[in-house]
Amino acid sequence: MRNKSRSKKNLAARKPVRAVVALMLLRPDGEMYYCTIVGTVSERCKVNIRERILAAMYWNEPDQIPLTVYETILPRGVNERSLREKGVGLVYRPPAHQVEHREVEIMSREYWEAGRRLIRRTIRTPVGDVWQTLEPDTTGYEGNTWIKEHFIKEPEDYRVMEYYIKDAVYHDNYDFLRETIRRIGGDGLVYVRVAKSPIQEILYQMMGIERFSLHLYDHPYLIDSLHAVMLERYEELFELAAAAPVEILLLGDNITADMVGTDRFKKYLMPIYTRVKQHIAGTDKRLAVHMDGHLAALTNLIAETEIDIIEALTPPPMGDLSIEEARIAWPEKALWINFTSSMHIASPDSIETHTRQLLKEAGGKRGFAVGVTEDAPPEALERSLEIISKVIRGGPT
Repeated sequence: MRNKSRSKKNLAARKPVRAVVALMLLRPDGEMYYCTIVGTVSERCKVNIRERILAAMYWNEPDQIPLTVYETILPRGVNERSLREKGVGLVYRPPAHQVEHREVEIMSREYWEAGRRLIRRTIRTPVGDVWQTLEPDTTGYEGNTWIKEHFIKEPEDYRVMEYYIKDAVYHDNYDFLRETIRRIGGDGLVYVRVAKSPIQEILYQMMGIERFSLHLYDHPYLIDSLHAVMLERYEELFELAAAAPVEILLLGDNITADMVGTDRFKKYLMPIYTRVKQHIAGTDKRLAVHMDGHLAALTNLIAETEIDIIEALTPPPMGDLSIEEARIAWPEKALWINFTSSMHIASPDSIETHTRQLLKEAGGKRGFAVGVTEDAPPEALERSLEIISKVIRGGPT
C-alpha cells in the first residue's frame, strides 16, 4: 500500500511499480469474478458502468463511485451520449410483471380544457366505475404525467378498486427484461421496480394526500380492507420479482416521514420489507427502497428493517439527513443517493463544492453511489452531470 506521508513529488519520481490488484465484480449473468490488474500502478482495470454499480451496491470496491441517472430523465442526444462516454450510467426500472384483466375495462380519453391537455383514465367494473385525471408533463420529459384527480373520491369507490385488484392476472415480464439487459449491456443497470408498497400506492396513486388523511380518520376500515386485498395479490408480484433475471428489486415507496409517520411505517411498511426479503432469501438479490423525503424521524426504524439499499436519499437542504448521518445510522445499508435536486440549477462552483462534500461524507466507494432520480431542466441537468462526473473522476472542473 502506498505511504500517504510521501509527497506527490516523491511519488512521481519513483520508478513504475509492478502491481497485482484484484477487484471482485459481477458479470452481467450475475456470476462473481475477479478483475486482476497486473502492471504499473497507473494502469486501470477496464470496468464498465454496470459492473461499477453492482460492485458498489454489493459492498465491493469499485474503480470509482458510480454516477447514474434514470433513463427517463436524461433526454437522448449528443450531450447525453457525451455524458455516458464519461461514465454516467443509465438506470432502467421495468416491472417483473405484466397485467391482464378479465372483466375490468380500462379506457383513456384525451381532451383539452382551458388550454391544457388532459387525459381521463376510467376503470369500469361490474360494481361501478372510477376515474382519474392526468396532465402530461410539458417540460420535455416524454411519457411523464401528473395526477390531477385521483380514483378514490367517495367511500363507494373502494369496492371498485378492490374489484379491480382482484380481477388482475399477472404474467412475467422476463423476456422484456432480458432484452433490455442485452440492449443496455455495460452502459447502465436494469433492475426491477416491483411497485409501491400497498399503503403507498393507496396514498399516492389512488387517493392523494388530502383525501387519504381525511379517510384515514373517517374510514380507516375501508383503507385497511383495500390494503388487505392488495397485500394478498402482491404476493404474486413479489414471487415474480424474486425470480426475475436481475440483481436488485426496488419498491418505489417515496418515503417521507412527514406523510408516513412512525406508526404507519411500523404497521404497514416494515412487514412489507420483511416479506420481500423472505421471497429473495438465498438468491443474493438486494432489496432497495426509494426513500427521497425527510427521513430523520424514521432513522431508527429504517435501521431495524432488512432493506439492503436506501435509494434516492436526498441530502440537505432538500432532505433532513446528511450522508454522514446516514452512514452512521445505517452502516450496513448501501446508499444510492439522489443528488440534491436544487443544486442542478446552482452555479458550477457551488455544484462542485457540494459534490466534494457529499463524497467526503460518504467516506469511501463501497456501498455508495450518486444518482439522479428527480427531473431538472434538461440543459441544467446536463451541465450538472458534467461537473459531478469530473469531480468523481478526479479531473479538473
